[in-house]
Amino acid sequence: MQATRLLIFSDGDLIRVYANQNSVRFLLVSGKPLKEPIARYGPFVMNTTEEIEQALEDLQNGTFVK
Repeated sequence: MQATRLLIFSDGDLIRVYANQNSVRFLLVSGKPLKEPIARYGPFVMNTTEEIEQALEDLQNGTFVK
């Protein structure tokens, strides 16, 4: 079974991963908090839902990347 998940951890010093008999792959990213709002949808991460909606509209209109 393949699954995609996003987890956001609070402060800590240890992450333990158990895979039992299956293999596991994951990406661990760490950084300083920006203290800004976060809006997520699919591959998009922005500050507001409105920005996400604009990105989706731009993608549908072919104007997302110029």
